Amino acid sequence: MRLTTAFYPPVENSEHIIEKDDITGGTTEGTTEGKKVITTQGGVLLGKMSFKMLTDERIDMTGFELVTGSTSPITGIKINLDATHCYEKANPKTGVFRFTNEVASKDADLSNLVLSSGKVNQENPDESTYKEYNLTPSFEKETKNYTLTLLEHLDIIDITATQSNEFATMKIKTPKRDEKGNLMYEEDGTTIIYEEKELANEEKTGVTLNKLGEPDTIITVHVTAENNLIENEYQIIIKRPYGIIKGSIYTDPTASKGTHKANIRIYKSSLVSTKIDWSTLGTVENGDNVHEELLKLEAQEYETNDDGTYEIYVAPGKYDILLDKPAYLDCIYIEQQIEEGEEYDLGNKVLTPGDLDKNGIINGSDLSTMKNIYGMYTTDENINADYDFNEDTAIDGGEVSYVKTNYLKTREIIE
Repeated sequence: MRLTTAFYPPVENSEHIIEKDDITGGTTEGTTEGKKVITTQGGVLLGKMSFKMLTDERIDMTGFELVTGSTSPITGIKINLDATHCYEKANPKTGVFRFTNEVASKDADLSNLVLSSGKVNQENPDESTYKEYNLTPSFEKETKNYTLTLLEHLDIIDITATQSNEFATMKIKTPKRDEKGNLMYEEDGTTIIYEEKELANEEKTGVTLNKLGEPDTIITVHVTAENNLIENEYQIIIKRPYGIIKGSIYTDPTASKGTHKANIRIYKSSLVSTKIDWSTLGTVENGDNVHEELLKLEAQEYETNDDGTYEIYVAPGKYDILLDKPAYLDCIYIEQQIEEGEEYDLGNKVLTPGDLDKNGIINGSDLSTMKNIYGMYTTDENINADYDFNEDTAIDGGEVSYVKTNYLKTREIIE
């Protein structure tokens, strides 16, 4: 910054010239000729002061302040910075004045960036599901680009950004989605549309991840310094490697309709093993609660297409896979190792109708239930529509026949 000053000599005999060293009223003896006290009372222009920047960087004028020192003139001082900002003091204290510039911060860095999922349970820490993920490379404020390889099923990930300077502002840019949660693309059908919104400091914000098989999820955090001039962008690319599980399901009672719709639930084998020991399960005789226990566990849930076909993308890992349809025997694949980039075809699997209570065996309990509702319709009160195997609304001889034919059959477990 360069300072330029221009002083205007006061006119002789000006009303603003006082031949005294003291303008309070008394005459000072020994006044040296030519020594004058100049007062600006009444508004006289003594001179002008201007500043010129030696760089192109803009200065926020709100940061300037005029302060008095030990030898300022005992006069009214008014400093005009521009039409909006000025400093005026009618009776300044004795002392010189100076400019101080509390310039707005240029800090547009982050001090931390955390990706996480789950929640912390303060009352019962053992029930906490909170987890943080490791960025590559580890976070440093000077590093602007990161990747995260996510090896688990996750729909939403939380991002928490911490500003290095509290007066900076942030925005986050993420893929845009329609009302159904699907990615939105430009007219070319391949370029993902992104949207930007405000991001609060140290506040956890959920970001919906692109599905397995879709392009990588790219998250950008844009930081603007307090001075509105310096900006930084931190980008995170979330990669989701996957394998494919595919196959088809056949349900004989609905074959005439050309439909074989069923449900598929995919579990982490390590999670299932905490509740079920497949090695000691043995042959089902009086039924068990395996299906009930499985429904309590966290799983990836899918429906087949109407024709029974399915193709599911999963993160690499070891899984138990439940092929399920109400009132049918389960088919369970256990400890299936899925590798990145591999395709696992489970083939065509026939599900067996008749296990009304889903206890793993078609037995007298199921036959008794079917006989009790024989001749009724799914429109009748308290009739479970799942028991209508051929989906013709009537519980008749067809349903009873399936139960009798499949009597004492048990669920299928495939290793």
